Amino acid sequence: MRDLLRLFRLWRPAWPWLLAALAVALVTTLADLALMATAGWFVTAMAAAGLAAQTMNYFTPSAIIRAAAILRTGGRWLDRVLGHEATFRLLALTRVDLFRRLAEIAPAGLDDLRYGEVAARLKLDVDRLELVFLRLVAPLVVAVAVGGVTVAAIARCGDGRIAVIVAALFGLGGLAAPFLARPATRLAGAREVAAATVLRRGVGEHLEGLAALIVTGDDERRAAALAARLDARIADETRVANGEALGRIAQSLSRDAALIALLAGGAAAVAAGRIATADFTALTLLLLAGFEAVGPIPAAAAGLAATSAALRRLFDLVDRPPLVRDPATPAPLPRRFDLVCDAARFTHAGRDRPTFDGFDFTLAEGERRRIDWPSGAGKSTLADLLVRARDPDAGEIRLGGVPITALALADLRAAIAVAPQRPHVFAASIAENLRAFAPWASEDDLRRALTLAGLGPTVAALPDGLATFVGEGGARLSGGEARRLAVARIFLRDDAHILVLDEPTEGLDEPTAAALLAQLEEAAANRSLLIFSHRAETPKVAVEIRTEWTSPSAVGRVTTPDAPIERILLAPHLVVRGTT
Repeated sequence: MRDLLRLFRLWRPAWPWLLAALAVALVTTLADLALMATAGWFVTAMAAAGLAAQTMNYFTPSAIIRAAAILRTGGRWLDRVLGHEATFRLLALTRVDLFRRLAEIAPAGLDDLRYGEVAARLKLDVDRLELVFLRLVAPLVVAVAVGGVTVAAIARCGDGRIAVIVAALFGLGGLAAPFLARPATRLAGAREVAAATVLRRGVGEHLEGLAALIVTGDDERRAAALAARLDARIADETRVANGEALGRIAQSLSRDAALIALLAGGAAAVAAGRIATADFTALTLLLLAGFEAVGPIPAAAAGLAATSAALRRLFDLVDRPPLVRDPATPAPLPRRFDLVCDAARFTHAGRDRPTFDGFDFTLAEGERRRIDWPSGAGKSTLADLLVRARDPDAGEIRLGGVPITALALADLRAAIAVAPQRPHVFAASIAENLRAFAPWASEDDLRRALTLAGLGPTVAALPDGLATFVGEGGARLSGGEARRLAVARIFLRDDAHILVLDEPTEGLDEPTAAALLAQLEEAAANRSLLIFSHRAETPKVAVEIRTEWTSPSAVGRVTTPDAPIERILLAPHLVVRGTT
């Protein structure tokens, strides 16, 4: 219940749409009641000689029937339009809020989630929230209102004792019984939500690694595991459907019992002259129409467990604290862009030894530096620290003498452009991938950036050129081409004063790697350039730092031509020795 209340607070901007949709649904259902009751009354009254003639002097039931029929028909159309519009707005609000929160906590705050987990929550879990209003809140409100009108009409025009019996059956069998069956489906509903995510994730992982799985012969085992999970999900869905069926059975039994009570008591009242024949017909049809209003409740009750589980999963993301925050009063960007890392220490979550401990590093404004560390030494982690994707546990990083924690994240990330080791490539064209980072760029700008990154001739030789579709995750590009595409992106960033390239030469042969590094140094112009690499054999760019394997307890030193000795602990199993 707490999660539902929290969701309603999140939906506050869409409340006018919700109330409008709710009002239309209620009016439409009441028009249906009026149509059924009035039509039954009118037909019975006309059949009873003299009664119709006597009452027709006061009002025209046929006009009420026509008005109710028009209102019901138009109301149902408007109910669908407003109901779905309200639901789409609610889902949009939820996704936008979740995206906003993910932007604050990503990427480091999502490290513990597996492949496709966030996408599954954004798609599958948010989609389940349509049940909250369209199939739960609106039907419940309408059913309660209709039940009240039905019981009040029976009490006024019929017998008070019959009204009490109908109220009890309507409330217990029509409204409460579907929810009483919920404990039997609660665990199955929660498991079904989790299974949907696991299946989505598993299918994605299977398809992404299908080539390797076929080669190793593991594809059949994984496919069988997915089939078993699918069977388990179907079994849980069956349990939920059975719970819904039990709720519908309870509703049907309650409706029939209420109808029998009304017929038995009403027949005696008609015989005694306490109820007119036409009124009795109207009350009977009103009761039947009233129970139709509770028809959607079993489906809502059966799906409530899955909806609650989806809400908990969504709020688990929303409630994650961001690992980095904007300062309350950001400092302006400095005039100079010297980058200094002073005694930084950082330990990844779940590890007991630091990746960095007492790490000192300086990149002067306009300097070119390449750092050669082996895989796993912390190159990508250092890139994350420089742009505050993560913050060090101790020590400080300064830009132009200003601690980067004092700068607005947007300003810092505009000043430092990073081409990551594993860049994300959108399933779009080459031009769209580049313009995702520079929407204003012309085709000449794109070609120039590709040339600087060493991709110009390759793209020019493609039949569709810049319009070439690169496939899901850049499947039509080689690993080296994907990294050079990321390099081209940062060359479109005219506002960046520092360019950080993580393994830009990985996947390239030696001549191509050497040519690319030389080209990068020239293309950087007067901007600072920091290149991370594990290719010690590649030609030097300014200062080079190399590493070699040694004992877990060793601490190394780095010596540069113009700087004093720096103490660096890169990892528990690495020692650093400097060369020039």
